[in-house]
Amino acid sequence: MCNIGVFIGEAFKKYSFPDRPLGGERIEAFWKILKKERMVEEKDIKIIAPVMATDNLLLLFHKKEFLDFVKDASKLGFIYLNPILCFGGDTPAFKGIFEAACYVVGSTLLGLDMIMKKEFNHIFNPIGGMHHARRDRAAGFCVFNDIAIAIIHAKKTYHVKRILYVDIDAHHGDGVFYEFYDDPMVFIADIHEDGRYLYPGTGFSNETGSGEAVGTKLNLPLAPGSGDEEFKEAFKKVEEFAYQIKPELIIFQCGADGLKNDPLTHLNYTEEAHRYATKRLHRISHELCDGRIMALGGGGYNPDNVAKAWMEVLKGLLD
Repeated sequence: MCNIGVFIGEAFKKYSFPDRPLGGERIEAFWKILKKERMVEEKDIKIIAPVMATDNLLLLFHKKEFLDFVKDASKLGFIYLNPILCFGGDTPAFKGIFEAACYVVGSTLLGLDMIMKKEFNHIFNPIGGMHHARRDRAAGFCVFNDIAIAIIHAKKTYHVKRILYVDIDAHHGDGVFYEFYDDPMVFIADIHEDGRYLYPGTGFSNETGSGEAVGTKLNLPLAPGSGDEEFKEAFKKVEEFAYQIKPELIIFQCGADGLKNDPLTHLNYTEEAHRYATKRLHRISHELCDGRIMALGGGGYNPDNVAKAWMEVLKGLLD
């Protein structure tokens, strides 16, 4: 069994919004540094080609009406992907966006299958982690929510009962957090910039789940300007949370937009935050869930920061 599978392929460059901060240059920067450091040649890493998700898989989470809407918008290439607001929203379509988004989801789900079938210890899908998308609409440059679909797939296909989702993207992962807010089998720990200062304006510490799921959700908002020390203090609570719940699977959204000089956020991490978090989740995965951890790249709008952070994620998984 290979240690780490990393999804890389030209298809990922198609998930790029013209004149928006989420573009293909992020992936290019990561590939460049990956080649420069010869990680694939010298470490136990295997490259996996992206694959597309089928409609049936997308429908595990998303509504059919929304899928049809995205398909039509993908042909037109100019409408916003929020049918509730008609021509409003923050996620514009471009021609081919449906297929591009299907590669994001398909690769994440294939990665999950490979982990559960013990073909790999760990998986990293750098283009994955679309945590803002909701069942009936796109948001925050996230068309389909590969994380939510993966959670449902893990529960339905592999009967996983305790899933830990950890999100360190600077933006709160609202599309995952609230869609599973009342699910006692899905445990969520989310470190992010305080929603009073950053999109999507959510993710407060008093939100811990509802009904039977009270206590299964953990929001850890940080003040603007917070750096590595504040992050590490927050992450200690994530570790305590993980050991309490003893997950069977860990899904890790490792967005890089919390690093200093990201154009959209106000946090001041270095890439050490990503190495720190990954190393600890990696250790926890081997102690509690047979090494089953999947990392998803998430956001990040400074390509150099993204490349550095994602490389530290890979190194953390190798430790």
